[in-house]
Amino acid sequence: MNRNFIFAILTTTLSISGIDILIPILPVNFLRITNSPSLMGILMGITSLAAVLLRPFSSSFIGKMGLKRAMLVGALILSVVAFSYGITDSFKTLVVLRIFFGAGIILFFVSVWSLMGVIIPSEKRGFALSVYTVAFLFPYFYAPFIGTKLSGFTPFLISGILFLLAVSSCFFIDDRGLHSKDGHGFFATLFRRDLFVPGLIIFSVILADASVTVFLPLIARDRIIGNYGLFFTIFSVSTVFFRLYLGRYYTHNNRSRFVIWGMILMFLSFVVVGFANSLLLLLISGFLYGTGFALTDPNLFVLIIERRKDFSMTQVMAGYGGFFDFGYAAGPLIMGLIYKNFGEFGLYFSASIFVFIGFLISIMYFKKRCEGLGGL
Repeated sequence: MNRNFIFAILTTTLSISGIDILIPILPVNFLRITNSPSLMGILMGITSLAAVLLRPFSSSFIGKMGLKRAMLVGALILSVVAFSYGITDSFKTLVVLRIFFGAGIILFFVSVWSLMGVIIPSEKRGFALSVYTVAFLFPYFYAPFIGTKLSGFTPFLISGILFLLAVSSCFFIDDRGLHSKDGHGFFATLFRRDLFVPGLIIFSVILADASVTVFLPLIARDRIIGNYGLFFTIFSVSTVFFRLYLGRYYTHNNRSRFVIWGMILMFLSFVVVGFANSLLLLLISGFLYGTGFALTDPNLFVLIIERRKDFSMTQVMAGYGGFFDFGYAAGPLIMGLIYKNFGEFGLYFSASIFVFIGFLISIMYFKKRCEGLGGL
């Protein structure tokens, strides 16, 4: 592990901690301000929508700035927005803040993912990326749960400070000679089969994800389930454990099997959470979701890197991340409408269907290797 790898993990952990501490806070805060589940869903989705719209321009923009500078500016924007969340009760101001939050996410995460894709040798990629992605999940151990225990301006203050610490960590990263030139363009890269199809698979998961990351606080309140933040803790524990334990076994020849079994576990997770009327069932769902995500996400990510050929790493990361952003943008809007019209049952039934569709896509994508479930 070189210095870039270590500080990329540190700055990512700090930034994700800043985001995750707001997970249980923002939906409730936005609902209080807007007094409307639909408007709350709009505010939750605007950040990802802004990120989706900015993705086509991100690669060339980051190329001019450099990976390190883009990370610095992105983390600084996130810090300013986090502080601002706690001092406004205006819907219009929140719309602007959510747009800037999306811009900060694009600058920071496209840059840091591109950095990791370039600096990790191919023979160590499976395990190293599994270790790195722990930086995204480790904050789930503590951040959402802490967020549920804080009130007033405090969570926004802590979030903003964490982003500022991420800014300071970026100064220790050396990005000289690491940015690859783009010879294809964003959309030519996006619609390559080996990026587009894995993107659709992860999109199906992220679309369903809104049913827990956005609406679980409301559902848990209605079902009188206390300490629901532990769902995210269990999700993190299972994801981190299986990424680290199984990461060394992820190889070019078995990625398809891990992806498909991961999709099955996540499908079961949304079925369980739909019927969860106790904390125990909620935690079982979190375990299934975390384990499934640990199997699917890192293998899809490495797969698109292995098959990027001469495509720019920054462009590939921008394209793949776009599926996450589009899912995070569409998920709250779609799930908000479903929840409003069909209630809790419709919400989690739909989430299960979305993941099942992703499962079917993965079966078709890997069918030459898998030859059906019997080959798994």
